[in-house]
Amino acid sequence: MLVVFLLPAEAGSPGLSASLFSWVRDAYGAEARERVEAWSRLLARAGDLPERRQLETVNDFFNRVPYLSDSQIWGREDYWATPVEMLAQDAADCEDYAIAKYYTLRQLGVAEDKLRIAYVKALNLDQAHMVLTYYPTPDAVPLVLDNLQGRIERATERTDLKPVYSFNGDGLWLAVSRAEGRRVGDAGRIKLWQNLLTKLGLEMSR
Repeated sequence: MLVVFLLPAEAGSPGLSASLFSWVRDAYGAEARERVEAWSRLLARAGDLPERRQLETVNDFFNRVPYLSDSQIWGREDYWATPVEMLAQDAADCEDYAIAKYYTLRQLGVAEDKLRIAYVKALNLDQAHMVLTYYPTPDAVPLVLDNLQGRIERATERTDLKPVYSFNGDGLWLAVSRAEGRRVGDAGRIKLWQNLLTKLGLEMSR
């Protein structure tokens, strides 16, 4: 059920509807529509790129969105925005970058088991943070896609991040080290994730 709501279009067949663009314009304005249309163009052109190039393209695209805290954007302490909400507001908290990159890469055809959204502690900032991790193979050290740093690096090189847990549409893992996790269940245990999937399903059905 998680995957159905998260991926309303088949991976590898990305596309956003004209009715979604119209809804964004009516709800957020013409500039917001232009940003969502730019995302749609990325989805259309990046599907045939090599996977590493897809990571770089998606990482660069979303890292251009200005950072603001959830309280500044939404007036709430913790709010997980959909990619549409993120681009419409032209602002994002850390989890929004990770979610948008995850969703976009899945739409481009990157396999579910290669991607996990990771909850970490950013040691230099002494605060909670979220990043997207990419596993080229099941046993590989993952690569980290992070809004705090434009360069994609191996998790073992990101000594400024302390992993806590990670998840995707298939499961939930507790961190054992920077490169390993132990599966403890499914992501349905995360209420904010469930709320996000519901919102995303409604948006993509427009």
